Amino acid sequence: MSQEERARQVARAIEHALREPAASELASISGESSQAFTIARRGGCTSCNPGTCPQCGHLFTGEVIEIVHASRGKRVLSDKAVHYLSHGMNCYETGWIVHGEPVIVDLDVDEVASYLDL
Repeated sequence: MSQEERARQVARAIEHALREPAASELASISGESSQAFTIARRGGCTSCNPGTCPQCGHLFTGEVIEIVHASRGKRVLSDKAVHYLSHGMNCYETGWIVHGEPVIVDLDVDEVASYLDL
């Protein structure tokens, strides 16, 4: 599987888990969950303008996605990172400049996939 397809697979898994939180929480409470992870969404910085996707115009919300894996611990991603993964991208500029250099995010897709047991 190519890195692009792997990135899309990870994004689909995250988006699916975010759409179906009640079922996964209920299974986790009853001890019947076969998943070793949970995913939650929380608000991000409300004073920042997270921008839009240059490919499709999607408006970023600044939300934070937390993946908590039973043995690996917690992994935090931005809504921007998850969205870019859905485009098959694992590397992107944040729009921020530090010490005169653009800040670039380069996600290890296989590492993120391991938090999702993929």
